[in-house]
Amino acid sequence: MKRRVVGGLCAAICLFISLADIAMGQVEFLSQNWTAEARQEFYTTSQGSRIMPYAWFMALEVSDSQDSFASVRLPELGYIANNQIVNNPDKLPVGFVRDINEITKRDYIGLNCAACHTNQLSYQGKTFQIDGAPSLADMWGLLSGLDDSLKATLNNADKFTRFANKVLGQDAGNATATNKLKKELSDFVKYWSKFIEDSRVDHAWGRGRLDAFGMIFNRVSSIDLGIPENSRKPDAPVSVPFLWGTSFQSRVQWNGVAENTNDIERLGRNVGEVLGVFAEAQFRASSLLEIPQPARTSAKRLNQVRLENQLKKLWSPKWPDHLGTIDNAKMKAGGALYRNNCEQCHEIVPHDQQDTPVEVVMTLLSEVRTDPKMAVNAATGMVSTGDLKLLFKGRSSVPRGELLQTLVQLAVISPYRDVAMKQGLVDIVLNDDLFNPKEIKAFLREIGFAEQAARALVDAHEEKLKQYYKDLQKTIAALKAQPASAASASAAPPTLKYKAAPLAGIWATAPYLHNGSVPNLYELLLPGSQRTTKFYVGNREFDPKKVGFSTDQAPGTSLFDTSLSGNSNLGHDTYGTFTEEQRWQLVEYLKSL
Repeated sequence: MKRRVVGGLCAAICLFISLADIAMGQVEFLSQNWTAEARQEFYTTSQGSRIMPYAWFMALEVSDSQDSFASVRLPELGYIANNQIVNNPDKLPVGFVRDINEITKRDYIGLNCAACHTNQLSYQGKTFQIDGAPSLADMWGLLSGLDDSLKATLNNADKFTRFANKVLGQDAGNATATNKLKKELSDFVKYWSKFIEDSRVDHAWGRGRLDAFGMIFNRVSSIDLGIPENSRKPDAPVSVPFLWGTSFQSRVQWNGVAENTNDIERLGRNVGEVLGVFAEAQFRASSLLEIPQPARTSAKRLNQVRLENQLKKLWSPKWPDHLGTIDNAKMKAGGALYRNNCEQCHEIVPHDQQDTPVEVVMTLLSEVRTDPKMAVNAATGMVSTGDLKLLFKGRSSVPRGELLQTLVQLAVISPYRDVAMKQGLVDIVLNDDLFNPKEIKAFLREIGFAEQAARALVDAHEEKLKQYYKDLQKTIAALKAQPASAASASAAPPTLKYKAAPLAGIWATAPYLHNGSVPNLYELLLPGSQRTTKFYVGNREFDPKKVGFSTDQAPGTSLFDTSLSGNSNLGHDTYGTFTEEQRWQLVEYLKSL
């Protein structure tokens, strides 16, 4: 009873604050089948991401001023304010969360999925906030900005003094404590700056994009395994996908690489995601016997299951009347065009039935002809297995996709609550932080499985992975057989594909194509050669006619140049030849989804 009362109180507080925001003209939440309490949980629940100690982050200043990085720089980078204090006492932006190491009890700052999957759009004095929509924030600006601020804190005596005073509090005058903090900061800066340098690419990702696959590969295969030579430049940034309906799609990720048919597979997808955004992980063999130890990870698997269950209830946002009334006649005509030209790939899911399982269509890259770089990068590249080679039948190198899938699977089934402070055979034998049988049963109840059913799903998932490895090897062989200049969309190996999913709520998810290279829905219906080649991203002022965001330059926006590698705006223009009138009819129909 007490838990129910507290939960009701949290919901009432969240609802009151939301209504107050609307009354003040700050933000209006569109109806998406969520309560205010569920929304706040989505914004603040830890998935196990750990960027740095929480106290450090709160004390960190912008590199060239005394402004707080958290309260000043994050909004400048496009991260969305969250002034509600439920589970967020420091009023951090959406998706910036506190995580606690369950062994050491130390607090860390981390990210959860809401940081990249929440957005706002503004039009004629109103701002709408949309949960599950792709963010327009600047992730590279966040990572490199932290690097600049950390270096400045370490190298500027005044900055470090202010930093130490905030972090140490009453112990700030203690020379031993101050020297220890400086040593810890120095060690962290070495690690972080190496990570940034290894991740730096010829042209920054820009607003609303990140190379999630590249970052996950590097975190797991290079940093977590301690093999620096496994790093690859994350140079294939993609647009952040929207989340509504995702739980019920048979495959996820732009290249459809992740099976997504049950909660075990969904958990694997979420564990992989948090490993890429600074979860701690330990994949080491015993130094004595060279036998792989059970994996350890900071991924909060129960929290991830609970967030996934919440996302199953998230609906796409309906087009608000404030953006203009949908033309009914054009919408009906556009619907007929959609059914004849689009529905065979992009299934129609009614707005109130978004918990309907969908078998997504995988379209050959050689057919859709969009930019191939993301699909090619994800499928190629060999990495060292280091001291884990026994996991791979003695192979010293494997495709990085195979390495990633295997290590994510180990993280999913890890019997440990958290990462350990030490490594070694003794730690395994004597460790007392294992999940006990009662906790495991409670976890299985949360995901709705009996133990036997869960084991069967894990075994089935392993069989799917084996098929994935076979396809991966075919792709690598086909790419090696091609001349270097032929690795383009039109000459793509037969196994490379991109996902075509339902388009419910597509109006709220600009820019378009998997790499975010088309600014609005109208241009998506044009031949590729007629689309805008340069435009600015990050402006939240909405264009309800063409259905996208303003492409004008504004403070904080980034230039998108489609001539750069990985940025092609061509393709997806062979599924119908439309007149100008028909394009506008289709746009009107897409508003209604």
